[in-house]
Amino acid sequence: MVREASTLTRLARLRREVARDLSALDARSGECASLLQSWNDASFISRAELTLVAVNLHAYYTALETLLERVAVLLDEETPKGAAWHLELLDQMTVEVPGLRPAPVPEAIVADLQELRRFRHFFRNAYVLDLDPLRVREHARRLAQVHRPLRDSLMRFQTHLDDLIGGLQT
Repeated sequence: MVREASTLTRLARLRREVARDLSALDARSGECASLLQSWNDASFISRAELTLVAVNLHAYYTALETLLERVAVLLDEETPKGAAWHLELLDQMTVEVPGLRPAPVPEAIVADLQELRRFRHFFRNAYVLDLDPLRVREHARRLAQVHRPLRDSLMRFQTHLDDLIGGLQT
């Protein structure tokens, strides 16, 4: 009974945190989409707007990685270590673990997510923020492409957590 209570607590906590992180992903994606919509090939984007897009790109990948770390800790009970842990975590989350969890991340979007991770790394470590508007727009478009399939996958993951929680409550 104690083990089931512990499992139920861990699953409920993960379910709540996934919902919060998904909300953050939606917000960051929405803000990027809004800025991208008004930024076409012929238009100028101000430095402030360019920076806001970059901040949202950074925050999007950070929220995603935080969500994936929570899944690794609370369900897989194993997180990658070492210099390549960011890459390995994303790879770990593309694998379905039968009887435990579906894959939270579709493998088809991993290459695009890796590009967003690289941008996040650049943004986080830049001492002089020299943003290339064309590259930032490319990343914003990339985010717009990956958000829907990622969101759908994470919603299926949430449903799975709901089913697990429901099964333990009966």
